[in-house]
Amino acid sequence: MQQAYQACCADGLWDDWEDELPDSFYEILRNLDWEEKAQPTDDEKLIVKFVDRLLDTGDIPKPTAEKLKQWLEKNANNISNLLAQSSSNSQNHQQQNLEAQPYLLIKLDPSKQYHQQRQPNYLVSAWFIPDKNNYNYLEEPQNCKFLETRSADGESEQDVLSFKKLENFIKKFLSDPQNNSEFCKNTSIVFSLPYELLNYEIERINITNYYGLTLPMGKHYKVFIRSLKRCERLNHNNGHQKSCSEKWKKIKDSRENKCHQEFVDVGKFDFDSERLYAHLKNEKMNKKTIALKLYNPPDYEILKVIDTMEIPVALWLRKNDFKTIINCQEEFDKLFECQINELPKKVEEQRLKAPNEEDGQEYIGHHLALLWEDPDLLPPQIDYTTL
Repeated sequence: MQQAYQACCADGLWDDWEDELPDSFYEILRNLDWEEKAQPTDDEKLIVKFVDRLLDTGDIPKPTAEKLKQWLEKNANNISNLLAQSSSNSQNHQQQNLEAQPYLLIKLDPSKQYHQQRQPNYLVSAWFIPDKNNYNYLEEPQNCKFLETRSADGESEQDVLSFKKLENFIKKFLSDPQNNSEFCKNTSIVFSLPYELLNYEIERINITNYYGLTLPMGKHYKVFIRSLKRCERLNHNNGHQKSCSEKWKKIKDSRENKCHQEFVDVGKFDFDSERLYAHLKNEKMNKKTIALKLYNPPDYEILKVIDTMEIPVALWLRKNDFKTIINCQEEFDKLFECQINELPKKVEEQRLKAPNEEDGQEYIGHHLALLWEDPDLLPPQIDYTTL
């Protein structure tokens, strides 16, 4: 109520009474009436503007709001203009109050030049986005900071790492005070990974935060994975970008639906990639299916189908033969009782509940993999062909 009053009263009036913000509805009406008489105008009356702003806050009971709307329609000079202004003010207010969404993007790219006979090597790249709300990888690349990943000897611009050295590098990189001092507690980490690493339990790597607390990465931050191949295609294929954006929009539009209404169980196809592809290829299912759940970890062929059909979300268990949980599938299925936009939070909660490995206890929170393919969350385009 006071915010609505402050928004519609004259600047001079507010300056005079800055330390005397009225506490009651009666005082507000009295002040507005006094100001109206002191400075008459052909514009909408202050009381009309006040009621309009009051409705805009959404902080009043629905029956009262309906009565105020009826009053507004009878007393406003131009109700359509007033509603248009109200909508604009509401959008600006919401934009100003959006909570910052910081993201750390880490890309692990197989290196062809440094590929050894039996052991693949990876190029590591990292970017930090302080607020996704203010970032567009094409129009606002300056709002994404490239993080240094060169080796300590400074001989190369990027580290080229074997799989064995990869975990240690990630641990050191995320534990580096120079890096993690920028990350706040609600930072989300997104790993773009080749197929061979999508089943690697990357969120279980122990890292030390700025204050010296050492825990698995998935307990410090929300951790998502995505397909490196799909990211590369998004960067170079506008048609693919459009298709993926349409499916991602369905994710946003389906936020009120429960996960079990949206997720297709791959187990129904016996984890057969050809059967799954035939099902998803059907025109009706292709438009409808936006998420998959897998009780078993997907093999390369299943991952290829997920990418081919541009499925934006998938959740799976990397391991399901627990000895300490009687019904692992039942515990897994409980995750799908939430709304689809709540799933990342539910996964984070399960990871937080997972006991330390030293205790010898198995828990589904140790083995959850969440594929989250936001087509707008891409780093500025970098050309690695010269590396």
